[in-house]
Amino acid sequence: MLRCGKGVGDFILGELNGANRIIIITPWLSPETARFLRSLAKKASVTLVTTDDDENTSHVKALELLRERVVVKTPGNTGLVFTGLFLILVSAVLAVRVSAWFLLIAPAGGVLLARGLPRERQVPKTPFDVIILPKTTNLHAKLVIIPGKNLVGVGSTNLTSSGLHNNIECWVWLSGVDYVREALDFVTSLTGRAITVES
Repeated sequence: MLRCGKGVGDFILGELNGANRIIIITPWLSPETARFLRSLAKKASVTLVTTDDDENTSHVKALELLRERVVVKTPGNTGLVFTGLFLILVSAVLAVRVSAWFLLIAPAGGVLLARGLPRERQVPKTPFDVIILPKTTNLHAKLVIIPGKNLVGVGSTNLTSSGLHNNIECWVWLSGVDYVREALDFVTSLTGRAITVES
């Protein structure tokens, strides 16, 4: 299946519906595509291979949209909490009854107490696997692999709003297990060059 012309986005994105696993290689994304991939990841396993091109502001915004802030809870350590409280109380009692020098123990108790309390912190997380290659790898390939349908899509189209909807592009879907295997081998070779893998 081959399509050339303006607005090949429906031809490309249409095949993604109903897929359970999708691997996408594109040097750049647009914020609109990032939002589409986030919604797609609710229904399918998505892996994205892209670049860290920080000169393309639209791509930078798209990568930021892929990352959501999630709260990570670290459970407390009651042993540290009780040890910290014990040291604080003992230092206070000994300071009153024996010498004020015993107050020097209190800060150590405070540190133990603070370390033992449960914590919450926000960390960035992507709703699917994102493999980011350095811009210096000169990634220019545009590829979509849908193993469950034995499909590999390849063409000139970046997965950006312009590439999918406005530019004159060409895209072809190749059907066959051998195409999928070869494309997945290509993805494996790229992941060895990754600077970060987010999930």
